[in-house]
Amino acid sequence: MNSVFPARLSALRRERGLTQKEAAAAMGISGALLSHYEKGIRECGLEFLCAAAAFYDVSCDYLLGVSNTRRAFNEEYDERDTAQDREFRTGTLFRAATMLSDSLTVTNPAAADLLRSYFALAVYRVALQARDAGVLPASCASMPTSSGETLSAALMGSLMQKLHGDSPSEKPKLARPVCVHTVIENSEQILRRALAPFAGEKSE
Repeated sequence: MNSVFPARLSALRRERGLTQKEAAAAMGISGALLSHYEKGIRECGLEFLCAAAAFYDVSCDYLLGVSNTRRAFNEEYDERDTAQDREFRTGTLFRAATMLSDSLTVTNPAAADLLRSYFALAVYRVALQARDAGVLPASCASMPTSSGETLSAALMGSLMQKLHGDSPSEKPKLARPVCVHTVIENSEQILRRALAPFAGEKSE
């Protein structure tokens, strides 16, 4: 191993607010062994490297210092179901979005551009909030947040209508990947929570 691995392993645990004992138990090793890994006293094996990457939702390359990007997109886009697909994680969102996009593009080539624009606008809206919070520099976007938000929301709705209108008569049959099911299930829970106060008002 290298000096980056212990530092990142320790930093990821602290980000989660976990003690070494708690993190070690979750990854199936002793607290003493995790302490040795985090201090660089001992080198871990491949099994622990993979377990740590899955637990902290990062790529092995990130843990090893090969990449500064926490998640490798080519790893996220493997079409086979994984154990992590049942968890509502950022990686699960990426995998579900990619699988849905790929399946729609098979019979409707225009879907790729429409969905790329849709997802770009979704990220753009988050970036505007990050700019307002001071996380991104003020110069990173030229539009005021209110204008960018309003226009993006309207265009995202328009893109979905166009995607629906451009749908071919012969639709591909997509098996229900676990990651897609997880995203749908959690999205509907979010929607139900948002609607719950209004449902209470009507019943009174």
